[in-house]
Amino acid sequence: MIDLVDIIKNTKNKKLLYVEDNQEARETTKLILEEFFDNIVVAIDGQDGYEKFRNNDIDLIITDINMPKLNGLEMISKVRDIDNNVSVLILSAHNEPEFLNYSIQLNIDSYLLKPIDIDLFLEALTKINSKYKA
Repeated sequence: MIDLVDIIKNTKNKKLLYVEDNQEARETTKLILEEFFDNIVVAIDGQDGYEKFRNNDIDLIITDINMPKLNGLEMISKVRDIDNNVSVLILSAHNEPEFLNYSIQLNIDSYLLKPIDIDLFLEALTKINSKYKA
């Protein structure tokens, strides 16, 4: 059973890097994310996300896949060269097997399809929070 109060309690103090190139999707999703995270670093593409990851102490990355400069998976591959343990949640419209397989290779915590299913999102946050409690 999902405990919303517990999820919020455990995510509020985490620093989130949110990477999305579509401005409308970025603004809409950020409103949802602000209910869970007090500290959100926003990036507009994979290269921007990678640079912001390098310059911030990030606990969780939520990223799209299809973006200019570096796609989300390329960005995560570079992030993994620095930190193999940072939590990552992919939020994408892509459900092709090659994206899913590469995500598994990159040790992604969760892979959610757009539009956001709030129940699946809460389950993903619960799973990610359990890593910090361990």
